[in-house]
Amino acid sequence: MKAASEIARDFDLPQLAARVLITIRFQPGQTVSALREQLHSTTPTLARILGDLDQRGFIERRQSEQGDRRTRCLFLSHEGKRVTDPATLTMRDSLRSAYRTAGSGAVSGVRAVLEALV
Repeated sequence: MKAASEIARDFDLPQLAARVLITIRFQPGQTVSALREQLHSTTPTLARILGDLDQRGFIERRQSEQGDRRTRCLFLSHEGKRVTDPATLTMRDSLRSAYRTAGSGAVSGVRAVLEALV
């Protein structure tokens, strides 16, 4: 993931930490367990990464508003959003370019496939 590589390089973070930030950016409110499964990470590794991101002020852990109140959900802090903004813009521009290159017929096809998956 090019966007994660940019974040890792620009902010001196491990690649997994950058992937965590991107994932939380686009899927806020996940639990640690859900994030660990999605990124195929071990519990100790993810705990270390989240601890570092928390210490640097990039993420926030909030009490779940649904179900078990002991569960903590992950969100980007204001600083975390600032860190991921350039990568988000890069991703948007890449998608825009790919869609323009592919043409409207291909875009309609992609939308149909994605809607069928949901």
